[in-house]
Amino acid sequence: MNSKPVLLWVDCTVGLPDPEHRVRCATHFDIATADGIAQLPDDIARLKPGALCFEFDYPDQQRLQAMLAIKKSFPRLPILMLTQESSERLAVWAFRSRVWNYLVKPVPPIELTDCLQALSTLCHRTAPPRVAQLLEQAVPEGLREKPLEPEVARLQAGLNYISQHYHERISARAVARSCGLNRFDFSRKFRAAFKMTFREYLLQARINEARRLLMAGTISVTGVAYSVGFNDGSHFARIFRRLTGVLPSEYRVSDQAKALHRRRRTSDRIEALPAGA
Repeated sequence: MNSKPVLLWVDCTVGLPDPEHRVRCATHFDIATADGIAQLPDDIARLKPGALCFEFDYPDQQRLQAMLAIKKSFPRLPILMLTQESSERLAVWAFRSRVWNYLVKPVPPIELTDCLQALSTLCHRTAPPRVAQLLEQAVPEGLREKPLEPEVARLQAGLNYISQHYHERISARAVARSCGLNRFDFSRKFRAAFKMTFREYLLQARINEARRLLMAGTISVTGVAYSVGFNDGSHFARIFRRLTGVLPSEYRVSDQAKALHRRRRTSDRIEALPAGA
């Protein structure tokens, strides 16, 4: 029976480590842990792995560029990328950069098993894999330049939960659960990381979205209030004024006036151009 190939695991997470996927990979591979991205070329030369696994929580430009540099230096090594960041742009970038497979955590057991079996079979091939031409790929826009601070990364799942459910009734307990924390620890860590309470952050997120909807001007002020999770128009107006300094109706009129002024200035400039310009 053939021995298991070596899978060199590159831990690019900054939040709380989750060994689940690494343990499951051990059924098909001998897992070796990299000493860090800077030492990765030496680790590859020493361990001669059959494949690499880059595990991210929320990727940043710095670490994605480092992964791409390793791919360019060792183009025959297949790379498995695990991440909590569910992004179509990131997935497209990964495949165009010749990442062997891109999986979003938590990966369903059946999907991970199928992936590992295919990767193990690839590692056991006697002939080296064909090397596809590597295309120059810019890291997707919108990603942070550097890794998150660990205390922020620990709460990132909660921030994602808020961004998806801000228009609903959200409890601190539900958000804490998404981070794997109890309510007390979540509240304490949240205040330490963001210098505000969870409830203050939620209100700010709702008001930011309300400002966007008011600027769009497609629904009424009352409709905006309900769209961002407020059940009372008066309460919405009070919170909006407290955080922005103006009432929602005043904010809408002010922004619409500014937009109209910009359109008029653009129209005046076009009319002032000489014919044929």
